[in-house]
Amino acid sequence: MTDTPRRRVLAAAATGSTLGLAGCGDLAGSDGDAAGQTDDGTDESGDGTGSGSDGDDARATVALDVQAEIQAAQAEISTRVQEGNLSQEDAQAELLDAQTEIVSAAIEDLESYAADADGLAVENANEQAGAALVSGSAAAVLDALEADPVNALLSAADFPAPQEGGQSNGS
Repeated sequence: MTDTPRRRVLAAAATGSTLGLAGCGDLAGSDGDAAGQTDDGTDESGDGTGSGSDGDDARATVALDVQAEIQAAQAEISTRVQEGNLSQEDAQAELLDAQTEIVSAAIEDLESYAADADGLAVENANEQAGAALVSGSAAAVLDALEADPVNALLSAADFPAPQEGGQSNGS
């Protein structure tokens, strides 16, 4: 069995999710009308503006790009263990703390990006999985790929709900 790198799996999933977010799956109804549009040319909200109450809203799971930082912390801790400066138990605790700190910082960076972006919000975060659930206009959600801590966009259904007793960072 081939060991596929996590980054490659996330990139492939992001491509499919990005196309889905862009609306490529529902470009037109059976009669050629745009999705969400009625026969009289108005949208489902009936105001004729073309923007239904949630027609432009999108949600996606954001995979955070923290692997390199975690590996660097792991290498530094491993070096200290090999030099005899740190016990295995202390190393495990320190690595767990470093991972939590790195993911928390990435989530804070994403929340800062979302606060500055027009129409983007971080709904929930799962620090253990290194993922966040974002929502907003489809364009804003797609633009989240430009944020430093973002590695990939996945379907909102793929968001791993924080487990009981786990740390979540809901906004």
